[in-house]
Amino acid sequence: MFKKMTLACLLAVGGFAFQASAQTSPAAPEQAKPQVKTPKAAAAEPKQLEPSAPIQIGFWFDVPGNTEKTRVSGFRFGFPFSGTSHVSGLDLSLFGSDIKGLNGAQISMGFCNSSARSHGLQASVFTCWSKVESDGLQVSLFNKADKSKGWQVGATNLSNNADGGQVSLVNIVEQIKGFQAGVVNVVTRSIGPQIGLVNYAERSSFQLGLININEKSSMPFMVFFNFSK
Repeated sequence: MFKKMTLACLLAVGGFAFQASAQTSPAAPEQAKPQVKTPKAAAAEPKQLEPSAPIQIGFWFDVPGNTEKTRVSGFRFGFPFSGTSHVSGLDLSLFGSDIKGLNGAQISMGFCNSSARSHGLQASVFTCWSKVESDGLQVSLFNKADKSKGWQVGATNLSNNADGGQVSLVNIVEQIKGFQAGVVNVVTRSIGPQIGLVNYAERSSFQLGLININEKSSMPFMVFFNFSK
């Protein structure tokens, strides 16, 4: 009986030791997963430049058809109209010119329009209009620019923001850093003089004329001269 009990204890202890060794034995190392190399993204295709031409002749705004997509680096003549790509050089038209941008001179008997920045001269009989910025000189009966950096000379000048001079019968601008000279000058804020028969401003550093209205002045209405406080 004693031998049987001893044998049973030995078997129980051996089984427990075998189970513990099985639980604590290190697991087989995992095999490293092969790295899959993904091909690099194809390089972006270079941006194609707009074709250009040294000389171009147009009959209408997009006639011939290449006038819309071909930049001009030199001379373009419109008979009777010219347009509509960018011009670096001289754009000369009989009745009207409507282009995307200017770096040079745009001259027409009728009107000159630029839908982007114009740098240089815009000159026509009736209208010069730069829809973004005019950096240079506008000369016509009616001049308009969203932002004018330079001069506007004509019968009527309009601008949202001007850095330079306005000379005409009527000058109207939201803000100007420069001067206005005309019969009627209207501005919201002027850093510089207003010289004319009638000058109106919410705030103007100096006014010289017959009637001077300066709302931020100690004397909002004065004759001959006025200035802001």
